[in-house]
Order: sequence, then structure tokens, then C-alpha cells
Amino acid sequence: MTFLDKSILQSYFKLMRLDSCLSVLWCYLFPGLSGIALATNNIQQIIYYTILFLVGAFLMRPVGCTISDIFDRKIDAKVERTKNRPLAKGVLSVKQALILLMLLTPLAFVVLLLINKTTIILGIICMPMVVIYPLLKRYFWWPQFFLGLTINFGALMGWSAIKNNLSLQSVLLYIGCVFWTLGYDTIYAHQDKEDDVRIGVESTAIYFGNKTRLWLKRFYLMSLTMWASMALISQLNMFFYVILVAISIVFYYQCKKSNFDNPINCLHMFKVNSYVGLLLYIGIFLGNILSRI
Repeated sequence: MTFLDKSILQSYFKLMRLDSCLSVLWCYLFPGLSGIALATNNIQQIIYYTILFLVGAFLMRPVGCTISDIFDRKIDAKVERTKNRPLAKGVLSVKQALILLMLLTPLAFVVLLLINKTTIILGIICMPMVVIYPLLKRYFWWPQFFLGLTINFGALMGWSAIKNNLSLQSVLLYIGCVFWTLGYDTIYAHQDKEDDVRIGVESTAIYFGNKTRLWLKRFYLMSLTMWASMALISQLNMFFYVILVAISIVFYYQCKKSNFDNPINCLHMFKVNSYVGLLLYIGIFLGNILSRI
């Protein structure tokens, strides 16, 4: 059996989550694109760095998934939703997963090297966080918070790619995205809460219990507050605030209609957040451009 066997290639696709919907990727990608759009209204710059961030996201998400699956392979084998993942099922070995990492990680670093020093430093800081995140569910009730800190580094990197520094508005964008992730990943974690309780894995879904809806409202309110503050400091056009109202409606829908005891509903509500990311990006993009007219 070789690396190029069809069954092995399919297993690698599953390991990298290339067989899954794009909604998860968009949640990871849009904070970075929003950081770019916040930092400049130069269309050529936006196009160039958007392409780099797209390539980077398509490389780094598989890296993160592979690292997570290496650490979690024994846990995944005991969870209904994840028991058929390649490492959990034994279709791929840890050695094969490490070979994949050795192929993808240098490619992602090459993309990073095409940007400036500040962004390279941020990327290097983020990498250990990607490694640490999968371990936290064993010791920490809030792994979703650390996930938010990790995957939203793109918001800071998008800004720094243009400006070669950080600013208050980029930090506010980042904090807003962290609370947004904390909300939607708590919904996502409710899919596995029964298995997680059984095997001793910790999550905000378990920690919040029947108070999840209240916490969800708090997190999303924090996101809206941070993003509104970012817009005020950046002097974005009123169009952004119209978009912010639309985002608040999507948040309200999630808070109102989420059924935390129904895994299918939780997955649907999680996927809805790809629209939040898209709206945030459009609002910042047009809000910045229109403010200069």
C-alpha cells in the first residue's frame, strides 16, 4: 500500500477535513480578511493579501486538524461523531500524519515569509497555540476560549500584513472574533457533550449546562460591542452599522432557536456562523471604502 493508493488519499482528505463543508474554513478565514479590509481601502492590496491568506488558510486548517487528531486519536475513538476519523479508526498511522505535517507546515511558512516582519512574528507566536489547544480539553473547562484566541490571530495578522504593526482597532476586531468563536464553538461542543462527560473531556458546553443560552447572549453581545467600538475608532461608513444589525439578527436567531440537546440542530447553528463571518467582512470592506468617498 503506497501513499498514492486511492483509499489512502481519501483518508488523508478526511484527516485534513477536505471532505467537510467549507463553513468551518470561512469561520477561520474571514477574521483575517476582515483585518485586511480594515487596514486598507486599496483594492490591489486587498486582492494580493486576500490570495495569500486564502492559500494560508487552506494550508493551516489541515495542519491544525492533523495536530488535533494526533493528540485526540484515542478520545476520538470513543466519541460517536469522531470515531471514524482516520487516526481514531487506525486507517492512518501517527507516522503518516506527521509526514503530512512535514509537507504542509513548510508550505504555510513560505506563504508567511511573503509578508512583513510583524506578521511573521505573529504567525510564529500562533503556531505553539495550535499545538497546545487540543490538550486543553483534558485539563480546562474553557478550551473554546483558547480556540478563539488561536484561530482569530488572522484578524491581527490581516491588519499587520498591511500596516506592519498592531492598533487598537485591530485588537478590538480580534477580541470581538474571540467572543464570537467562544459562542459558536460552545454550540458545536454540545454535539458531543454526552460522550465528553462519559470519557472525562471538559468543554464550555458541559460547564455552562442549562445556562448556555445566557452565556451565548453574553458572548455575542461582547462581539457586537467590540466590533462597534472598532468601527467608531476606524470611522467606518454607516453601512457597517447596518451590517452589524444584520449580524445581531443572526446572533439572536442562534440564541433563540438553538436546541442544545439536538446534535443536528447544533451543527446547523454552528454552520450559520459562516454568514456572520461573511457579513463582518462585507461590512468592514464596504464601510472602509465608502468612508473615503
